[in-house]
Amino acid sequence: MFKKVLIAEDLVWNTQRFEQQLLEAGVEEIVITEYCDDAYLRYIKALKDEKPFDLLIADLSFKQDHRQQNLYSGDELIAAIRKLEEPLKVIVFSMEERLQRIRLLFDDQKINAYVFKSRRSLEDMAEALNAVHLGQRYISPQVAAALGSRENLDIEEYDILLLEAIAKGLSNREISERFKARTIKPNGISSIEKRLSKLRTDFKATNATHLIAVVKDLGLI
Repeated sequence: MFKKVLIAEDLVWNTQRFEQQLLEAGVEEIVITEYCDDAYLRYIKALKDEKPFDLLIADLSFKQDHRQQNLYSGDELIAAIRKLEEPLKVIVFSMEERLQRIRLLFDDQKINAYVFKSRRSLEDMAEALNAVHLGQRYISPQVAAALGSRENLDIEEYDILLLEAIAKGLSNREISERFKARTIKPNGISSIEKRLSKLRTDFKATNATHLIAVVKDLGLI
């Protein structure tokens, strides 16, 4: 089992049960931080001391307060740590249900498990710890089925930006102008129309309104 665990969670009471669970599983050292910046600094220090953490458990959402931060979310913390290219297992513990965000965590940040905050969090975390220790991926049942049903769907980050713009009521011309300003490509009106047509076909939507309803139900936006 893991020996040294770093936990990033701004609601410390959320970690008390997991802390006991980790100790009972044989973890020798547990460090709990309420800010992503603090978690990152503790991780760096552990590397310099040649006593690295072998597991990170991180929430995604952190409430902002008076303290100035460089890393505002679990996503940013994980991305910053991954840039160091050090071996580290990562379990995300969150109430996030947007499938695309979860998919990106697995695909881009190479997280090892996603535990959904719920009444059965302790059971899910126990299964996640065991799976990750054995080199396997784990996703809480609450989101696994929905995520798996869309794993083979050809949807990219560009599509998410496009769908979010449509959901805000922007016209194709307005989306084109916005994408050009942000150097997002393709940004031509014709390309945008073709992509939306493909998305409507993929999601079996009859029109743009129906498309947005479907992707929201799936948690993609």
